Amino acid sequence: MGSDVSSAGTPQSWEGRRLRPSNEKELHEAMDRAFDYRGDVTIQLETGEQVIGFVFDRQEKDPQPYIKLFLPGDQQPRIVLYQDVAGIVFSGQDTAFGRSWEDWAQKWKKPASSS
Repeated sequence: MGSDVSSAGTPQSWEGRRLRPSNEKELHEAMDRAFDYRGDVTIQLETGEQVIGFVFDRQEKDPQPYIKLFLPGDQQPRIVLYQDVAGIVFSGQDTAFGRSWEDWAQKWKKPASSS
């Protein structure tokens, strides 16, 4: 499937990568990565349709596993069954890549008031 870490040991972004799972195990791994990704993905369906959005929920233990996506401009989320997925493209900007909790906390840390 691919590594999240470069040969130098530094984390890598999934931004721009394309996955075409060839079996059920790879499909579940790909869907896990899509769920963990902090940007939009393009889901390529077996029908040829493409669904672009942000994956915010997954139900992999369901008898028919699925993900839910927020689609730009739509009020209702879209449900996509795992069995309908032909491929995934990590098409949106990886908004969390290279940022850590510590960076965020430092940015919002208020200076202590002195008395």
